[in-house]
Amino acid sequence: MSLDADQDILQDFLVEAGEILEQLSEQLVDLEQSPDDPELLNAIFRGFHTVKGGAGFLQINPLVDCCHNAENVFDTLRKHQRQVTPELMDTVLSALDTVNEMFETVRGDEMPEPADPSLLDALAYYAKPESEAGEPPAAVAEQTEQATGNADSTDQNTEASTSSGSEEQGDITDEEYEALLNALSPEDKAAMQKTAAEDKSKKPASSPAASSGGNDDLITEDEFDQLLDELHGKGKGPGADVSKDKKEAPKAAAPASGGNDDLITEDEFDQLLDELHGKGKGPGAAPKSASKPPQQEAKEPAKKEAPAKPPEPQAKPPATQAKTPAKKEAAADSTVRVDTSRLDEIMNMVGELVLVRNRLVRLGSDSTDSELAKAVANLDVVTADLQTSVMKTRMQPVKKVFGRFPRIIRDLSRKMNKEIKLEMIGEDTDLDKNLVEALADPMVHLVRNSADHGIEQPEDREKKGKPREGTVILAAEQEGDHILLTISDDGAGMDPEVLKRKAVEKGQLDQDAADRLTDQEAFNLIFAAGLSTKDEISDVSGRGVGMDVVKTKISQLNGTINVWSELGKGSKIIIKVPLTLAIMPTLMIKLQDQTFALPLVNVNEIFQLDISRANKIDGQEVIIIRERTLPLFHLRRWLIRDLAKREITQEELKEAHVVVVSIGNQQVGFVVDDLIGQEEVVIKPLGQMLHGTPGLAGATITGDGRIALILDIPGLLKNYTGRR
Repeated sequence: MSLDADQDILQDFLVEAGEILEQLSEQLVDLEQSPDDPELLNAIFRGFHTVKGGAGFLQINPLVDCCHNAENVFDTLRKHQRQVTPELMDTVLSALDTVNEMFETVRGDEMPEPADPSLLDALAYYAKPESEAGEPPAAVAEQTEQATGNADSTDQNTEASTSSGSEEQGDITDEEYEALLNALSPEDKAAMQKTAAEDKSKKPASSPAASSGGNDDLITEDEFDQLLDELHGKGKGPGADVSKDKKEAPKAAAPASGGNDDLITEDEFDQLLDELHGKGKGPGAAPKSASKPPQQEAKEPAKKEAPAKPPEPQAKPPATQAKTPAKKEAAADSTVRVDTSRLDEIMNMVGELVLVRNRLVRLGSDSTDSELAKAVANLDVVTADLQTSVMKTRMQPVKKVFGRFPRIIRDLSRKMNKEIKLEMIGEDTDLDKNLVEALADPMVHLVRNSADHGIEQPEDREKKGKPREGTVILAAEQEGDHILLTISDDGAGMDPEVLKRKAVEKGQLDQDAADRLTDQEAFNLIFAAGLSTKDEISDVSGRGVGMDVVKTKISQLNGTINVWSELGKGSKIIIKVPLTLAIMPTLMIKLQDQTFALPLVNVNEIFQLDISRANKIDGQEVIIIRERTLPLFHLRRWLIRDLAKREITQEELKEAHVVVVSIGNQQVGFVVDDLIGQEEVVIKPLGQMLHGTPGLAGATITGDGRIALILDIPGLLKNYTGRR
């Protein structure tokens, strides 16, 4: 069923909710590391609440129901009525997945299906305080049984919460209460026991906390005054003056604090105890530790403006919640949302300007007019600055890619019973938006591989003298006009001999070829289709598909991928991609009278050599440079039709230009007729007739106005030599 909603409002909702859901994925994983962080709990609560509000306005009821149930869970957590457990987090993360699926359905202008009832039941169970939750639904019970290592502690927590009735984290224990009684005089002790008995009999009928759903562990100021009166006589307690002053202060501040003027703070309680028993002599230690959470809950709301009706003491978020929207509004005022199609159009226009600039620079260099040369030089600088500025508008932090990995590592750790820590470095490094989207899937596969293939089981790591917890590191940094992305782990590493053996077993290499491979070349075998380093197939990996797709995708982005590994120490995969796909630095070459462009990212070095003495090994022409043997290929035999059958003359061989290019860890030499120089070019797609031609990535217009074809080096080698 399609949505009946205003499209402008819907688009605003999709943008805002999309950003919130991205943040929620990271915040939920962070919560497991910091389960008592009040700011984090409130941020997650606000996230679900905001998405619920937007969905409610658009009448997307299935999304409202799911968010509402998730929101209730975090309302309970921030009131300290339940603890964060792995089972609770599994349920909440499942809810987030469901919300994301609904969100994608809404993006397609369709009404999503309602959430799984068992998920809503589980959320409703976790939204209740532990003391009131009762029997868990079937989904929660099954989840608890499957959880490894947490069953015992979960049972203990449930038993403790059941036996304690309505006690919560801030309750005073029996031992602490006895210590308090022992420290009092016999008369005080008798009076306190009498008062406690009377309060206990009255509380079910009169306690506001009981009628409001709990929080009966908080003592009100009136009850405390009554206790003092019974201890020392009405108005005669040693804390009378102080309590009076203190009493006025909270009431004066009540309008600003949003009510709760009957709560006594921890400092006031300590001061009254000091005056009752002398400074440092009263039994303040036990009550202090027991009353700390209520004290925090009483203090934090004090900074918030008063609502029309005073809420429950613990139902209020910290003061940071009041400050956050103001910051968001300030940030929103300084930004403007622009459709990416407009940015693409501006980028295309800048690309055309770059081509005109290149043409003028070439004409200016041939002119003797100094004024023209200055004007062209100025145009060159301004165009370069404009190009950089427009590129920056399309940039996004690589965190857009990295943000999904904490959740992936967390889920894999739970699924495979491994202990894995994820570290992320350089998340603020900027990358072209199109590249950010294109890198997402390859990076996910590489990170999953590190967690599954690389990191060992905790017991195996201990036997090797490693810490039980393995580490996966994601790093990003800018290197010139390229971005380096690194995925490394401290796991088992790769055995090159095992890779060679598997390649021979799969028929991808014969034994002689495998024996000649260096360790570095053996590591590159992981990119061969059908080859996996795992003997067992799982739903995570082991089928031998994926790494070849990763390499193909990186090559399509004009990038390179390299592998390093050491057995027993770990592995590292380095991806190098350009900052943008729209404009590419190239090396312009000539084959006869035609101009071609080689992507500069692939160019390693250039030589002018006498290749007439080149040798042949297994029918392949090779040349030795610095004790390295390089395969040699004559590009014009592949790309110039009338020379395809003619042999190269000796004179041409003696002064040949050899461009050494890198593809992964492999290097080859291309023989070219002439070198023009380095030039930034705008990539234009090939026409329909040439689309899909092997070895061609696109076309561009050169500085002299001619058309040059941009070469796809991996495609060339694969098509003309069978190399990959």
